[in-house]
Amino acid sequence: MDKLANYPDQAPAQDLVKIDVAYDRTELAVNDSVAVNVTVTLNKAGGHADSAMVDLGLPPGFTLQTEDLDALIANSKDTPKDYVYPTIRRYEMTDRQVLLYIQNLSDGMPLRFSYHLLARFPLKAQAPASTAYDYYNPSVSGEAQPQVITVK
Repeated sequence: MDKLANYPDQAPAQDLVKIDVAYDRTELAVNDSVAVNVTVTLNKAGGHADSAMVDLGLPPGFTLQTEDLDALIANSKDTPKDYVYPTIRRYEMTDRQVLLYIQNLSDGMPLRFSYHLLARFPLKAQAPASTAYDYYNPSVSGEAQPQVITVK
């Protein structure tokens, strides 16, 4: 019998923010592009984060193709001030991650988007974990586990 069943208040809590990161394939060749599909969901009933962050880990040996993110940001600039759906306002890149600044992340309105990475070298790499969190309350967070990608 599960010991926690008698103490439901001690059961592991569901992440208040859930992030799913899925590569459309995990085996590819040098100079191939891989699509990365991301979904960020706020799991707190009635919750709302005016400002949220998504930290996407970039696997070594890959280059971010910025066109997809640039298009998302351009589209978000045309949204009216009373727009209630989540939008990507801007992003920053480092060698190992992409930081996305999100506006209006709410319960029941997940943020879904895709971007592409270009494989530069033959290798077997582990993409770092990705996280999403409320900018002003970082304890409201979630993490997507690292994934292995092989480039031949």
